[in-house]
Amino acid sequence: MLLCLAVPAFAQAPAGADGQPRPLDLMDLGAPAFTNFTDRDGLPDAGVMSTCVDREGFVWGATPVGVYRYDGHRWLASDDPAVAHSATHVFVDHAGTLWVAFRKAGLARYDGVRWHPASTETGLPSNQIKRFAETIDASGAHTLWALTWDRGLIRLAGDTWELDPGNASLPADPLRSMTQTKELGAPGRQWLGTNARGLWYRDAGQTDWHRWEGHQLDAMQVEDLLAVMHDGREELWISTYVNGLWRMRADGMRRWSQQQGDFPSNVLYTLASTALADGNRAIWVASRAGLLRVQDDTLQVFNRRHGMHSEVIRSVSAWRSPDGLDVLWMANDSGVSRSALGASPWAIASLMGLDSLGVFGFLVEPDGRGGERLWVSSAGEGLALYERGQWQHFTQAEGVPPDANIGSVMATTEADGRKTYWVSLRGGALLRRRPDDARFVPIDTPWRQTIGEMVYDTLVRTYDGRREQWFATRETGLYRLRDGIWTTFTPPDANAPWRAMRVREVIDGDGRSWLWAATNQGLSRFDGQRWDPMARTLGLPETNAIGLTQIDDAQGRQILWVGTSSAGVSRVDVTDPRHPRMLADALPAPPDPSVYNPAADSAGRVYLCTNNGVQLLTPTAGGYTSRVFNRRDGMVHQECNYVHMVDAHDRFWTGTLGGLAVYDPSREVRDTQPKPLKITSLQIDGRRVTGPVLDVPAGTREIRVDYALLSWYREADSRFRTQLVGYDASPSQWSDQTTRTFNALPPGRYQLRVEAHDHANNASTPVLVTIVMHAQWWQTLWFHLVIALTILLLVYAVVLLRTRHLRAQRAALEAHIATRTAELNLANARLLELSYLDALTGLPNRRRLLEALEHPAVPTMATLILMDVDHFKAYNDRFGHLAGDQALRHVADVLRQCADSDVLMARYGGEEFACLVPGDDPTRGLVLAECIRQTMADCALAVPGQTQLMHVTLSAGIAHGPLAGAEQADRLLHHADLALYQAKRDGRNRVRRRDVPLAPAGGDVPDAGGPGGMS
Repeated sequence: MLLCLAVPAFAQAPAGADGQPRPLDLMDLGAPAFTNFTDRDGLPDAGVMSTCVDREGFVWGATPVGVYRYDGHRWLASDDPAVAHSATHVFVDHAGTLWVAFRKAGLARYDGVRWHPASTETGLPSNQIKRFAETIDASGAHTLWALTWDRGLIRLAGDTWELDPGNASLPADPLRSMTQTKELGAPGRQWLGTNARGLWYRDAGQTDWHRWEGHQLDAMQVEDLLAVMHDGREELWISTYVNGLWRMRADGMRRWSQQQGDFPSNVLYTLASTALADGNRAIWVASRAGLLRVQDDTLQVFNRRHGMHSEVIRSVSAWRSPDGLDVLWMANDSGVSRSALGASPWAIASLMGLDSLGVFGFLVEPDGRGGERLWVSSAGEGLALYERGQWQHFTQAEGVPPDANIGSVMATTEADGRKTYWVSLRGGALLRRRPDDARFVPIDTPWRQTIGEMVYDTLVRTYDGRREQWFATRETGLYRLRDGIWTTFTPPDANAPWRAMRVREVIDGDGRSWLWAATNQGLSRFDGQRWDPMARTLGLPETNAIGLTQIDDAQGRQILWVGTSSAGVSRVDVTDPRHPRMLADALPAPPDPSVYNPAADSAGRVYLCTNNGVQLLTPTAGGYTSRVFNRRDGMVHQECNYVHMVDAHDRFWTGTLGGLAVYDPSREVRDTQPKPLKITSLQIDGRRVTGPVLDVPAGTREIRVDYALLSWYREADSRFRTQLVGYDASPSQWSDQTTRTFNALPPGRYQLRVEAHDHANNASTPVLVTIVMHAQWWQTLWFHLVIALTILLLVYAVVLLRTRHLRAQRAALEAHIATRTAELNLANARLLELSYLDALTGLPNRRRLLEALEHPAVPTMATLILMDVDHFKAYNDRFGHLAGDQALRHVADVLRQCADSDVLMARYGGEEFACLVPGDDPTRGLVLAECIRQTMADCALAVPGQTQLMHVTLSAGIAHGPLAGAEQADRLLHHADLALYQAKRDGRNRVRRRDVPLAPAGGDVPDAGGPGGMS
């Protein structure tokens, strides 16, 4: 809804038959939606000079680099060299024949398959063709004319182009335009526009041309001429280069120009007209400042701000689609723009705020004269009023800074029925204009005027016989103004910010007034004393409420629709305001979870504006059906701001980031027109061929079929599917693919069936392409029979040979298997050996040590030495991994140097090593450990990349005990590990010993002494 209350209509001037004011004319107020085509769609970057639509529905463009065609999917250049010239005009005559004019290469005619060029070499009087025109005589015969730069006027007589006899009466000046009027001046009068000598005419049956005198037209460059009927009388529209637009009628001439303040530019090009609802015509003008529309003497300009890619419009042409829509095609410096007038029920009402954040406030209200007017406010562009076909932008003199960052415009009704207007500025200021005021004035308010503060909503009610006004603010919640006294209400949660976006009054069954508000602390209720948040009590899925509207249901229950920032819409039954309850039935999911104020029309349809389009919910017996609108449907922008409303005529208005948009359901035209489905190209190995039968020679590598749906609206939503009957089991999935290729099809006769439907799901008549695949000589039946007989003979011979050599092969195989088995056994033994070795040191690895501990050949006594390089991590971090690896290899060398041959040495892991010494004598292990420790301590190691020598020490733990299985191995490892930790704790570079007790209750023996010593 709007940031204001519903305002009652003025009771002054007469209105419509239903008592409602006449609705704002959206055609006069709004702008059409444009679709743009550029080089990304296949057009050249040189721009386009002219467009037309042929009788099949293809769109053609004349460009400086040749002729292009649009097939509803992509623009493609013609590959015919006959039209690879600078083209100035494309034209379809009354018989549906397509013509193209070239700047220096004559002209060409298209017969639907190929182009037929004509030039001075083939008898054409001139190679410099500007454009075409067509006239009709009293008998109904048509004449096609070509306007030239150098030879005057030429006409098509039969199959021959000839000079017009009246050229002798024309000035030696290039011709630019031509038309014919039915009754203006004289029946069947022909008109010519020249390059610098103004306007000329001749009447039916005359040969000579006469100069039109007066009104400064005699020395003008007349770009285009257009004859239309208006209110039962004929008008001739004249566009000129640098001299504006002229309209000639029997009662005189009228001019629009830049000098008079009518036009943004005097450089005009071609003209077109489209039908209006009252039977008259709207005039469209191509100019260097955009597309101009003249309707009932009112001018509108459409340019980049309205979505066009270029403001230099070279030409405009109007085409009537099969379903009765007027479609404008505009050639411009960036390509082509298109507008399907009336295809969308959406209209652009205002582009205020387009360069900032769009429209944040608007108001549609009666104008007091039987019609309506529109207030619009925006961020950065101030406040404007549209009334009686004119926009008024408020200035400082009216109390509104013209560049003010306005958040809302609101209206309240005074006790006498007159209106007071309110304007909220970002920053907290509030402006008011009372009925007798000439300007807006700021008022004193209790809230702080901080950069983020503003008024979102206001409401007037009568409570306990007293009139009071409420204000919802962005940063400090809700305020009441009563009898000139402000009351500030503390937030329900004093420790949290309080934002109020909407405040609504609901009258219960007893006639008592209750207030409800959408706040960031949830849906809140005012009982006359305080505000209570209800979100948690009701179980609402989101506490940040950003929209609130009362929409009663069919049973008369009072339902609040609550929009939230991240959970869509919730509905709360407040028929009993003391015991509100949330409705459990789910609504269709919105296109975005951020939903602002819902709005309902008289038919019960509900509009939900979101950050990603507008959702329309239509009631059904079981709930609601959903429809989503976005840019593709004609919206100016699909991200809504928080201002929406349904007006007295059931039209939905919404402020968006791109401006103000309007949806009029009465303008909804259901598209039921199937679009033409065309085969656009047949190719065999990249070579274009003609149909209807695709005769494919033997040896072809690829067949390609291109097709397109000639849609003039939302063609990106067209979908296709194909089936090669006789090859595909079923049709393909629907997709936007417009090409089907085949490789290596078997010989035979096939039919490719192509189906399509448009954005409205209208199915087009399928098209069939017959494909005949010819066989290679080796694919014929007789060749297959010969091959089959030959294969049988070969099989018989092979069986004989196989039987003869079977025994010899078996013997050789058995010998080979034996040899390979021996090799595999040797390889497995080698792999087993490698699996027991540490790759870095060459010592046995942990796996080998654990197997020796857990599986001794016979039970025995043994000594286990566990060693750990002291401070190895620091050494590694300081000197690098290469130095660390070298140190570990040195430890392995010392172990080999000190240990006897019966000692099992192993790298236990990381910087840990182990020695397993067999025998009953534990002193042998102590001697070995001390030898290793002392040798390491005495040796200086070279460090890669360093000049200094480093000493590396190690600590060792020794355990002696029985070795008979896994349990004894674990005990031996455990006690050796304890001894190693004892050596670490005693200062490192030491050997410590623990004997393994024979029984678990046994005690430990004393540890060994310091470095080099034993105890």
